[in-house]
Amino acid sequence: MKKYKRKKNNRLPPFVALTWDTLNSQAYKALTPSASKALPYFLGKVKLTYNDPDRYENAFTFSYTEGRRFGFASSTFHSVICELVEKGFIDPVDKGGLRSDGKSFNYFKLSKRWGKYGKEDFIKKEWSTFLPKLRIKPTQKSEINSFKKGNGMSPVEEIISINEPVGAF
Repeated sequence: MKKYKRKKNNRLPPFVALTWDTLNSQAYKALTPSASKALPYFLGKVKLTYNDPDRYENAFTFSYTEGRRFGFASSTFHSVICELVEKGFIDPVDKGGLRSDGKSFNYFKLSKRWGKYGKEDFIKKEWSTFLPKLRIKPTQKSEINSFKKGNGMSPVEEIISINEPVGAF
């Protein structure tokens, strides 16, 4: 009599879930083929389950180098980012690029704005009008520290607000 051993790795390989709500939404139908191809890569950047409430609070990076690795030209990847922000699938947190002697990444969060796309109460955002956060020293360590502080005042704004005179002139 032969004993069968139970497989320890009886799990599914990693995958990205696109729900029927997403696939049938007006925002998804309005995406270009490149943007619809890139959307699962953006959704897969957040390593939390679909129903986790923190899924839409975690910021992630997505560099142009990663975009090239997935088959997108730099200009196409820029258009994809613009379109995903415009249609409400992602929201910008911080804009990257060259900063003096250091490089920085774009930070995004997943968004649920796509559900209201095409309706009056849809909140419009554009990647091109989003400005990067002000940094004093453009090293990666200071970017990480300033990124963790959230949407608080930058150190420069704090210094200005401390030195402003109080009261009427």
